[in-house]
Amino acid sequence: MRYRSVFAAALLLLLTALSCRHAPVPLPQPVPADAARGEYIVRSVAVCGGCHAADQKNPDGPLSGGAEFHNWRLGTARASNLTSDAATGLGSWSDAEIVRALRNGVRKDGRLLAPVMPYEWFHEMADDDAFAVARYLKTLPPVSHEVRQNFNFVFKLGKLFLLHPEPAQSVTAPPRGPTPEYGRYLSQHVALCADCHTPRGGLQQKADKGRLFAGMKKPPEGFPAKPSNITPDAETGIGRWSEEDFIKSIRTGTTPDGDMFHPFMPWHQLQRMTDDDLRALFRYLRTVPPVRNRIEESGGS
Repeated sequence: MRYRSVFAAALLLLLTALSCRHAPVPLPQPVPADAARGEYIVRSVAVCGGCHAADQKNPDGPLSGGAEFHNWRLGTARASNLTSDAATGLGSWSDAEIVRALRNGVRKDGRLLAPVMPYEWFHEMADDDAFAVARYLKTLPPVSHEVRQNFNFVFKLGKLFLLHPEPAQSVTAPPRGPTPEYGRYLSQHVALCADCHTPRGGLQQKADKGRLFAGMKKPPEGFPAKPSNITPDAETGIGRWSEEDFIKSIRTGTTPDGDMFHPFMPWHQLQRMTDDDLRALFRYLRTVPPVRNRIEESGGS
C-alpha cells in the first residue's frame, strides 16, 4: 500500500507539472497590426537581431537564427529562425502563435522555449505591440535555415518540474510619451534594459527584481561584458547623468566621462529610438531605488 501511495503521489506531481505547461493561443487582434511599429520594436528597441541575426556582428541583418548559447542548465540552445520561411522559420505560424511564443514561451507545437528567450520579461508586452512584432516578422523575406536544439537532461527534467509557460493575459500599455510610466513599460517589457542590467542568481539564474538595473558583476556564461549599474546611485550608477547626457550617450555610444560603450551594448540600434522614448527611459530610471554596486570593467555596456 505504501508503494502504491508513493506512486500515486509521484503521478499526481507529474500530472500537475504537465498541466502547468498549457498556454492558450491569444485571440487575434480586431484591427490589423502595425508592421511599421513592429519593425521599430524588433530592430531599434528590443534589438532581436542581437540574438537572432545570422551574423552576430550585424544585428540589422537577416533574422535567420543559429547563434548558440551554452549552459549546464540547458546544454546548447540556438536562436530560432524568425524569417517567413514556411519550413524552417515562422512562415506557417499565425500571428497569434508568434505572440504566444514571444510572451508565454510556447512554440507552435506546444513545446516550451528555453528561457534564454526572455519571455519572463516580454510576458507583459502590450497586445498591440506584440501583434505588431508578429506582423513585422511575417514580412521578413524567407531564409531557409533549419535550427536544431541540443538540450541536455537537466533542461528536459526542468521542463517537467521547474519551468513552465508564463500565464496567458491581455495587456494594455501606458499612453506613449516621455513619462516614467511609459519608460517602465519600455525598459522592462520591450527594450529589455532590465533583462541585461539586473543581477541574476540562484539555481535558475533568475533576475533579482529587488535590485533592478544594478548591473551584473557575474553575468551569465557567454556575456562578453559586465552590464553596468544604471540605477540613480551617484557613485556607481548614473545618478550624476542629466537627461541630455543619457540621450547623447545612447546616440553616440560614449559616456559623459568619454568612455566608449562595450560593443555588446547595442547602441547602434538603440540610437534610432525616438527622443520621447529615450526620455521616458531616463525619467523612469530616475524613479528606481539607487543601488550601490560598482561594476569594475572599463567600457561596460
